[in-house]
Amino acid sequence: MSGIFLPSMIEVEFGDYYQKSAELLFDNGFKSFHIDFGDNKLIGRELECWDKVSFLKSLGSEMRLTGHIMSMSGNHKLSVERITDRCLEEGFEIIYYHSRSFKKIKDFHKFKEKIFKNCNHIFGVVSELLNKRDDNLIKFVEENSIINLLQMGVPIGKGGQKFGWSAADRIDDFVKACPSLSNVELDGGLTFEVIKNLKKDKIDRFAGWSIVYDEDPSKVLSKAFAVNQLI
Repeated sequence: MSGIFLPSMIEVEFGDYYQKSAELLFDNGFKSFHIDFGDNKLIGRELECWDKVSFLKSLGSEMRLTGHIMSMSGNHKLSVERITDRCLEEGFEIIYYHSRSFKKIKDFHKFKEKIFKNCNHIFGVVSELLNKRDDNLIKFVEENSIINLLQMGVPIGKGGQKFGWSAADRIDDFVKACPSLSNVELDGGLTFEVIKNLKKDKIDRFAGWSIVYDEDPSKVLSKAFAVNQLI
């Protein structure tokens, strides 16, 4: 299976470097980008990122955006609900959610049914980096016929962390138990050595930035091409 690499520039401030790198990647065939949001509640930082979204969309109609919302449900400025509304307005291809963004799993279910009842193809679930099988989340994915899974390769909220190999075991858990899954994305901690040792036939998308980072955007592009050769 040929995978897709999604630049995930969580640690890159929006500015000249971001714009040059993103434009160069987009113009050379990288049409999907991964955008992280946070509310300083589920994670210890705020990530709003609408300036990045506007710029990426301006690059061309072929741009596809995937959202990873690391926020709590509620009425605050960067709540799951408010970010979701904006992501849907902006035409995001997939939006991934954490079950612990909600007080109870039944609240997560109600949220999905209310917002995504007629667009299940956009809804996705995040599997965090754990050392054991998450039976409750597997049951949720199975019972709701979820097709999109984002498996974290690092703890959420910070870029440049070391890859945790239990991520590969968690992917196996979901793939074996959830036949509805048709898209599995792996996010964070990727290196060329990690990718070489993964069972890539079970992974459709690879999101990261440190693996391709360089101060020179042209070298970013060269590394991104090298990632594509591996996946």
